[in-house]
Amino acid sequence: MNQIKTKCVFGPIPSRRLGRSLGIDLLPYKTCSMDCVYCECGATTVLTSERKEYFPTSAVLAELDAVLAKDHEIDFVTFSGVGEPTLHSGIGEIIRHIRLHYPELKICMLTNSTLLDQESVLEDLDGIDVIIPSLDGSNEEEFLKVNRQEPGITLASVVSGLLKFRARYPEVPMWLEIFILPGVNDSVESAERFRQLMEKIAPEKVQLNSLDRPGVEEWVLPEPFEILEKIAAVIGKTVNVEIVSRHKVQVKTADRETPSVDKYNDLILKTLRSRPCTAEDLSVTIGIPAERITPHLRRMERAGLVISEEGSRGIFYRPLER
Repeated sequence: MNQIKTKCVFGPIPSRRLGRSLGIDLLPYKTCSMDCVYCECGATTVLTSERKEYFPTSAVLAELDAVLAKDHEIDFVTFSGVGEPTLHSGIGEIIRHIRLHYPELKICMLTNSTLLDQESVLEDLDGIDVIIPSLDGSNEEEFLKVNRQEPGITLASVVSGLLKFRARYPEVPMWLEIFILPGVNDSVESAERFRQLMEKIAPEKVQLNSLDRPGVEEWVLPEPFEILEKIAAVIGKTVNVEIVSRHKVQVKTADRETPSVDKYNDLILKTLRSRPCTAEDLSVTIGIPAERITPHLRRMERAGLVISEEGSRGIFYRPLER
């Protein structure tokens, strides 16, 4: 087993798409099959496609049961977090447990799509209600530049996995996400290649996204909204498209730069060193929306930067001094 993790279940977090969403994070920080340049969790330190029980499945189930025994107002249980959820070999058992004991809950799977071509993964996903996979390259060059995936994973293998999932579970809605980066996959030619891929995969909808929170690489910039609109118009000839980027225009200038992950963490840690804070306190103090600060704090806790404690007004966070 890997390092001990304090919690695998977090939230519930208010989500525009999923209502009150209870998150399940099954991976140690930062284990993934990709090292995406835009990842808000930071750089991948363990790049792998190996499926194993990274944390005991029984412990995850016990924690999940304990949370659900106290909170019954949950719309979705969502597999997400610091890495690719399907890397955990016990994910099928967890899904079956939810289906058996909490049939009223819906299950959402956020995935980078890299393992969907494996039969064992497809079997494990039986029972989910929504899948939100990602596909960030319209050709192999774009795919590698954006996702920096584990060797052996290709655009072709990811598309194959998406097609296999669609064939096996045609009743499960697929909301496919494409992350757009200026100068990488935002050309007219890229948009047309994406359109052709969507014609094959046939998701219920495509969600275009761009930089909203700090990524790994400083050269990654937000995409101007008007370019996202042009890309949406091309892909929209084949499938419904939604632009989910929060910003109308994002321009990096000398006096308004997108902060790095480290700078983002430093801002939070500086505040916490003055006093313990709840996510709501930090949201008000720093000006970061609550739905964004909560998952970021969970990632910082995974990374060993902060620790959470029960307090009089809920969960408080303080720096984990070393």
